[in-house]
Amino acid sequence: KKAAAEKKAAAEKKAAAEKKAAAEKKAAVTKQAAPVSNKASVKKSVSEKKRDSRTQFLTVSVSVNTAKVAGIISIGVIASALLVTALVFIAS
Repeated sequence: KKAAAEKKAAAEKKAAAEKKAAAEKKAAVTKQAAPVSNKASVKKSVSEKKRDSRTQFLTVSVSVNTAKVAGIISIGVIASALLVTALVFIAS
C-alpha cells in the first residue's frame, strides 16, 4: 500500500510539474508574441508618424517668383492698352 501511495504521489507531483512547465512555456510564448506586435508599431517611419498625427486634409505651398508675375502683369497692361487704342480708332 505504501509503495502504491508513493507512486501515486510521485505521479501527481510529476503531473503538477509538467502542468507548471506548460503554463510557463505558454506565458513565455505570449510574452514573445507581445513585443513583436509592439515593435511593429514602434518601427514606424517618420512620414508614417506625421501622417498619423496630421489633422489637416491638404496643405498646398506656393512659391511666387515676383519678377515673372510683374512681367506677366506688365505684358497684360500693355496688351490691354493697345486693344483699347485700336478700339478707339475703329469706333471713331
